[in-house]
Amino acid sequence: MIRNQDGFTLVEALVSVAIFAIGFAGVYTLVGVSDRVLQNGIEREELNFQANEIIEILNSDMENIAEYGDDLEVTEARRSARKSRGKEKQQKRLDRWRDRSNGEGGAKKHRDKRKIRVVKKKVGGKDVNVVAVELTTKDGKNSIWVKRVFNAE
Repeated sequence: MIRNQDGFTLVEALVSVAIFAIGFAGVYTLVGVSDRVLQNGIEREELNFQANEIIEILNSDMENIAEYGDDLEVTEARRSARKSRGKEKQQKRLDRWRDRSNGEGGAKKHRDKRKIRVVKKKVGGKDVNVVAVELTTKDGKNSIWVKRVFNAE
């Protein structure tokens, strides 16, 4: 009988398979985490884009800036009350922003905020409008806060 044969024993093969499985599980977990981080970054970028778009449009409609101060998740009764004041253009923009935030960010969850605040203040003897746009998704986990000061001159 020849006992000098090359090859692997069953124990060696099982150990190598176990080590390979542990390594594969680590790589699989890493891919899942990196995908989640990438998706959160994309969602934040979309929120940032939407908030900056809102600020730019408010900058172009300074005479009606007070009409935009609103929660983007309002009831139908409040929407119809706004329309009755004769500000259809501003209401259409709010509706478009509301639809976009629901489409990109998903339906609003408990801790999500989608608000535009417009506050008129006196700063240094001048009347200014302070506009804050707050958009959050994923139950408050992804959040963008943009704030600008506009002169009311």
